[in-house]
Amino acid sequence: QRARNIILFLGDAGGVPTLNAAGIMAHDRPQSLFIQSMPHVGLSDTSALDNWVTDSAAGMSAIMTGHKTNSGMISALPAAGGAITPVKSFLEYAEQRGLSTGVVTNMPIWDATPAACFAHVATRKDKDQIFRQMLTPRFGNGADILIGKGQADAVASFAKDGTTPQAAFARAGYRFGDDPALVKDSGRAAVLRDADYAPIPAVEATIGQLARNPKGYFLMVEWDMHTDDPLGGMRHVIEMDDMIRRVSAMAGPDTLILFTADHSFGLRMTGGKRDTPLAQQYDPAKPGVISVEDSHTGEEVIVAASGPGSDQVHGFMPNTRLFDIMMSALGWKKDK
Repeated sequence: QRARNIILFLGDAGGVPTLNAAGIMAHDRPQSLFIQSMPHVGLSDTSALDNWVTDSAAGMSAIMTGHKTNSGMISALPAAGGAITPVKSFLEYAEQRGLSTGVVTNMPIWDATPAACFAHVATRKDKDQIFRQMLTPRFGNGADILIGKGQADAVASFAKDGTTPQAAFARAGYRFGDDPALVKDSGRAAVLRDADYAPIPAVEATIGQLARNPKGYFLMVEWDMHTDDPLGGMRHVIEMDDMIRRVSAMAGPDTLILFTADHSFGLRMTGGKRDTPLAQQYDPAKPGVISVEDSHTGEEVIVAASGPGSDQVHGFMPNTRLFDIMMSALGWKKDK
């Protein structure tokens, strides 16, 4: 069976050690996450073109384009003389073929992971260019639903062009605001806010809108799982795991659901007794239960999948293989 829809869940820095610790912290037993029950599992290399340990820009660009690139670059390859060569993203393939598309994140909407879906820049720091490309897509009319942080960034960026986010997004055909409930109304919507929001209602509303398209949809959902704040990062793991559980129950049998991470992170469980809840044993001021080296790490990350095409997820693979799996699930071929 071919997939009609694809939902890619991206746990930013959600490596295996972080998933493991978060599940035990929340549920007091190993392998307790819904992610860990998904039927098809593989391990993905995350290295960048120029570094063994990637950043989110190169990591997500590889997933979205099928090409490894240098750290810091967004869906583009380095070219001679410091130039770049844009590489078509999976979201752009979906737009070109008439699918509805969405990008949901608890990070700024211009940040590396969401930007890799729709932008092509030499450096992830170029937020002005990322905002411009967000609203001037190369294929189709761009992502139909955009939810993320970065409202203040958008105000500053669009002011340089003598306009406001409200006016710029309206010209591009979006209803614009700071309340995710805006997505419940029909049509294209962009929600930018600088505060946290309830993830599950926002994602469910987004799917409800995208699913109206008989051709299908592609949705990318990013949730930050960096554990420089261990409890905050592990809380985000549980939020995304609950999200995937709910979405898996509501998505139809024609939906490929994927979870992966763009890179791992230096969190480790280094102790703890099974007869006492881990949450009672963990003290961030004391080593011995959970330790954190505040940096990205280079080990493989999990890929978990369900739905049509998910049987292609197995064994060890490069992160670029995720692009091929999504293309194959829909029966698409890459441009020559």
